[in-house]
Order: sequence, then C-alpha cells, then structure tokens
Amino acid sequence: MNVQTCDHRGGSCRTNRIEARPIARLRHKDNGRIIGLVYEWNTGETQTAWFGKAERRFVTEELR
Repeated sequence: MNVQTCDHRGGSCRTNRIEARPIARLRHKDNGRIIGLVYEWNTGETQTAWFGKAERRFVTEELR
C-alpha cells in the first residue's frame, strides 16, 4: 500500500495520531475501479492509501 499524508491544519501537530476513519474512495477515472481510500486522522490530517502505485487520473467519491 502506498501512503501519502497531508496536514490540513497548517502547522505541526502536537496531537498523536490514534485513530483514522475512511472518508472517501479513489476511483480510476477511466474504468471506475477503486484504487485507494482517503483517511482522516483524529488530528485532522488526511492520508491517502493507494492500492498499488499512486495514480494521476482518479475521481474522489465521498463516503457518507
């Protein structure tokens, strides 16, 4: 699994990452196959987890 992190809080985070929940699916733009998930940590950071290599052409589908 290929993982990338992005801190949306704008600074260094003092809270430890304890728990993450999936907030979106990443689908391949051409065939609709699920190629990854986006997680949100208890710190507010988001993390993308790709199933294989990261893709450039994808659509984000929010989970409800």
